[in-house]
Amino acid sequence: MRVRVKDMPVRYKDQRYKKDAELTITQDAFNDGLFVCLDTKDDDQVDNEHKETTDEE
Repeated sequence: MRVRVKDMPVRYKDQRYKKDAELTITQDAFNDGLFVCLDTKDDDQVDNEHKETTDEE
């Protein structure tokens, strides 16, 4: 899911993100006290949507 850091710096996967930084995190790492949710899709979901094709023949 795509999020933005609220007020205080946070660490995620050994990197530090300052206020207003945007990053993609897993849904289970989301904390509404630390992040503002921008988009609820995971990277895996986005990749799967691009790979899916519809066969309407």
